[in-house]
This record gives sequence, C-alpha cells and structure tokens, in this order.
Amino acid sequence: MPARDWLRGILAGVLAGAAGGLFGVGGGIILVPLLTTFFGFSQHQAHGTSLAFIGPTALAGLLVYGASSQVDWSIGLTLAAASIVSARFGARWAAHTSPLALRRAFAVLLALVAARLLWQSTTVSTTPLASLARFAFALGLGVATGLFSGYFGVGGGLVAVPGLTLGLGMAQHAAQGTSLLMIALVAPVGALEHARHGNVVTRWVVPLALGGMAVGAPATAWLAQRVPHDALVRAFAVFLIVNAALSWRQGAARVVPSRGVSSPER
Repeated sequence: MPARDWLRGILAGVLAGAAGGLFGVGGGIILVPLLTTFFGFSQHQAHGTSLAFIGPTALAGLLVYGASSQVDWSIGLTLAAASIVSARFGARWAAHTSPLALRRAFAVLLALVAARLLWQSTTVSTTPLASLARFAFALGLGVATGLFSGYFGVGGGLVAVPGLTLGLGMAQHAAQGTSLLMIALVAPVGALEHARHGNVVTRWVVPLALGGMAVGAPATAWLAQRVPHDALVRAFAVFLIVNAALSWRQGAARVVPSRGVSSPER
C-alpha cells in the first residue's frame, strides 16, 4: 500500500477512534461515511470494514475506562453474549436488504433518545432495577444492539449507552465503558459475517486500526474521564442528534453498490 494511503487510513482511524473513546461508541458512525465518501467503498464494504476496525479500537478505549473503574463487567458481558448472537443476523440482513427504511427509523430513534437525554435529570438513579430485571433488560438491550451493530457496521454504542443510562440508571462514564466492553467482543463477530460475503477490504484494516488504537480512542477515552457527568450526557445527546440528521439525510440518497469508482482492492 502506498504511503499516502497509509496516511489516509491512519487519519480516518484517528477521527473514528476519537468518537469511540469519547462517547463509548465504536466509531463506525464516523468511519462508514468516510469510507464511502473519500475511499470509494460500497456501502456494504464500508459496513464490513468498519466492524473489522471497531473491535481493536474499542479494546484500546476499554483499557482506559477499565483503569478508571468505569466498566460494569457483568452487565457488559451479558450485553455481549446477547449481541454476539444477534449481530450475525444483522450482518446477514445487511447483505440482502436496502438500508433506506431502517436507516430512517434508526434516525428517528436516535432523535427521540437524544431528546430524552436532554430533558432527563442527569442524576444517577437511586432505585436501580433488581438483579433479575437488570439481567433481563441487559439481554434485551444486547439483542437490539447486536442487530443494529451487524446491520449498520457500527459498534452499537449509540443504542447501548442511552439504554444503560435510561434503563438501568447507570452513570454516563460507566455506561460508556461498559458499552466499549460489549463492542470489543461483538464487532469481530459482525466483521467475520461480513467477510463471508466479501465485504471487508482487508488491506485498509491495519492503517485504520492503527489510527484508532494508538491515538484516537485512548486519547479521548482519557479526556472523557475528566469531563463532568452532566456535560458528558449533554454532549452525547448532541452527538446523537447530529448522527440522526446524518442518517436521515443518507437515507434519502439511493443506495448503490459503488460510487462510480473502482472497488477498493482487497
């Protein structure tokens, strides 16, 4: 790969990893449009390659959150177990369907969740769910997150983080760290399923992952530990609104297998 392409890949990885570390998401919501717009990937290639990038990048961010004791390991592993199963179905679904209707539904969901976060009290719940109810909720949330992750080529944190804060009363920092645990385990499963359909452009994975792991995710994960809870909640809500608008706009465009350029070499 030419040095110029390595630099492009690393820079894209830094940008996507930065979003992942700061907000506890995989970074795919940033990387997918970058790959389709500036790298000539088809939509399906962008989804599969994004998932291959997300796993190691989420792990780098997770290490920082874990060192700050901001990970609920039992809930995170429960989310991951359910998501691993459903992510494969999401990836298969993506390989055979147009994302138009689901993308718009996803945009509406993000906007509604963002509104709820902006208007909620940012105080952590003092009446958490009982253990069995927490487990059941985490299983259901994990199934939903896995489907979104596999289908859209994203880590699933856009679903998991607000689910953990609104449903389980988890603090924003802990929700983001727990989300990264789930993402680090689930994203490779979705990537493998996409690879079976030929939708992972392997030559780009290493430079993208280097940017995300070495710079983007660890730096912003460290920064997130120093942002007050209320400010982080509001910033995450704004992040959701921006992504809702982008998802709706992208849903208006016709999804095509390529962008009029030669498909990226595998």
